[in-house]
Formats: sequence, structure tokens, C-alpha cells
Amino acid sequence: MRVIEQFKRPIMFRIYSFLTSLILSLSVLLSMFGALGYFLIQQLASATIVLGTTFELIQILMILQLVNRDDKAGWIIHRFAYVTLLVIILSFLSIIGGMFLSSFFIFGADVMIIPVIGYTVQASFGISLSSVSYHFLQLDAPWCW
Repeated sequence: MRVIEQFKRPIMFRIYSFLTSLILSLSVLLSMFGALGYFLIQQLASATIVLGTTFELIQILMILQLVNRDDKAGWIIHRFAYVTLLVIILSFLSIIGGMFLSSFFIFGADVMIIPVIGYTVQASFGISLSSVSYHFLQLDAPWCW
């Protein structure tokens, strides 16, 4: 419970938002460079993708719990968190579907672009949510109880 109480502080929430945005941006950047074929960059990209997605899910849960839904900005950010959660679910479905379809010979490896597009959309929504929650935190204090 003490960890949750620490995240209710505005400075900790801002640091976590910035860190989430940084890791998701790094994962997209490393994924682009990993396409060149370097094994180390591909491994770093995989690790940052898993870490960034985990941070993004935790941030969504924190926003759903801590944001003031009675405020207009809080209401919009609350809905944006739900939309980002829906995008994460659809991204995972596109990754699973792309992997399944690529296993058949008739589709080939060209269908692997679907998971890449799905993750890029997920990461961009996560970066946007982190940036919005980072910047709107300094406007008002209804974020914390």
C-alpha cells in the first residue's frame, strides 16, 4: 500500500509518466534500428517493448484510479485511458493474428507488417497518454485525493 501512496504524489506521477513515455519512444526507435538485422539491437528492442507495455498498463491503471472524473480535463484523460486500453487489446490481437497468419505458406512473411503496425499504434497512444498526463498534472491538483 505504501507504493500506491507514493504514486499519488504529483512529483512521482510526473516522473513515472516521463519514464513511460521515454521507454515507449525508445522501444519504437530501437525497433526501427532492429530491422537492420543487428542482434543486440533486436534484443534491446524486445526488452524495451515488454518493459514499455508493462509500464503503459500500470500507468493506465493509475490514471483510472487517481484522476478526478468530475473535472473536465480529468474526464477527458479518463476516457483517453480507456481508449488506450482498447488500443492495447487490439494491438495484442493484431500481433497474435499476424503471427498466426504468417505460419501459413500462402500469406508468407509480408503479413508480419500487421504486428509492427499494431505495436507502433499502441506505443504512439501510450506516448500520447503519458505526455498528456505529464503536462496536465501541473494545471490542477485534483489528481491526488
